[in-house]
Amino acid sequence: IVDQLAASCLDTDAQNLLSSLKERIADMQPGVLKAHHLAWSRDLELGEQFVARANHQVLECLQKLEAGRQELAWLYQEICHHLGLSAEAPQTCGHQELLTQLRQRLQQSDGHPHPPLVLFGPPGLLGHKTVTVLRFLGTSQMSSDARGLLQSICFQVCLAYGLPLPPAQVLEAHTRVVQFFHTLLHTVSCQNFESLVILLDSADKVASVRARRVPWLPPKCPPRVHLILSVCSGQQGVLDTMRQVLTAPGAYWEVKPLSGNQGQEMVQLLLAASRRTLSLMQRDLLWASLPECGHPGQLRLAFEEAWKWASFIVPAPLASTAKEAMHQLCCRRHRCVPMPVLSPCRRGLSEAEMKDVLSLDDKVLQAVYQDWTPPSKELLQGPHASFCPSFPPQTPS
Repeated sequence: IVDQLAASCLDTDAQNLLSSLKERIADMQPGVLKAHHLAWSRDLELGEQFVARANHQVLECLQKLEAGRQELAWLYQEICHHLGLSAEAPQTCGHQELLTQLRQRLQQSDGHPHPPLVLFGPPGLLGHKTVTVLRFLGTSQMSSDARGLLQSICFQVCLAYGLPLPPAQVLEAHTRVVQFFHTLLHTVSCQNFESLVILLDSADKVASVRARRVPWLPPKCPPRVHLILSVCSGQQGVLDTMRQVLTAPGAYWEVKPLSGNQGQEMVQLLLAASRRTLSLMQRDLLWASLPECGHPGQLRLAFEEAWKWASFIVPAPLASTAKEAMHQLCCRRHRCVPMPVLSPCRRGLSEAEMKDVLSLDDKVLQAVYQDWTPPSKELLQGPHASFCPSFPPQTPS
């Protein structure tokens, strides 16, 4: 296929541009273009040999793609798990000033080395072209361990930037994985392409951080690489451990509780998302039950109670603390979703036998593993739980 001008002459400029483009593609990606030399004739037809070669190339590419998907199925599952949690997270409000300052900080430090940023606060308050890596630590098996976390991040970053995957000998030792991770950050920075942003939520859920060891945390990030972590303050000395590694005072940003107005706005957004409205009396009761400085976790529990209210009822006052609100929620769930009582005794079933019996029900397994993946794909079984008999064991008739 060639371009012609109005006078039925060949467009030489277009031909030269096309030839130049083919040469550049062939130099940058040698295996992309497949050259086929066919005899030019007025009645040009594709020969059987050309069709057979094209079919073979397409099938070969599909087989390689399928093999690659099977090899990296664990990585796709890990990424989809955290993206799903991000999509299911409720829309919140507030902290706009903090978000603006954080965005400005990322833009200002994008062109030179800088320390990672640590967002800290009480539990529940932490909620240009870039490649974003997101992990909700502690919500999956790989994200609970530093070695598995770094392994999944390295694979995802290498695939995103078209870099070679870490070899098998690197994955065998944790120290090699840490060294590869640090080298990878500098390699991405030298690409001079897209910036990399790594978001690690609840870094205190990683086993190495709880043990007060964070050798994987780089003290400095290279240009165009940003590492943002969130930790809970005052929990097992995690924040103190971070301060020993990251000594720069500007690396720590405190996330403060929401104000009363911001808390009300958050609950209103949640009610609007669930298509529920409250009467004036119910709304006044709800606002009176919420503290002045709203805790997002307690606000979420208040919403869980309020969205079930019918328009004609007068609800009871809500819990004033997060602990009481969680206790009320557990009591309601216990009443609404009673578990079949199986007595673990010599005349009944043991705990292991109860897990085996309950694991035969697909609905039970689906409810158990709705928020996280099972530890084994071959054997699906319910997690460990404590079963307390509510009634004395019955003698079988």
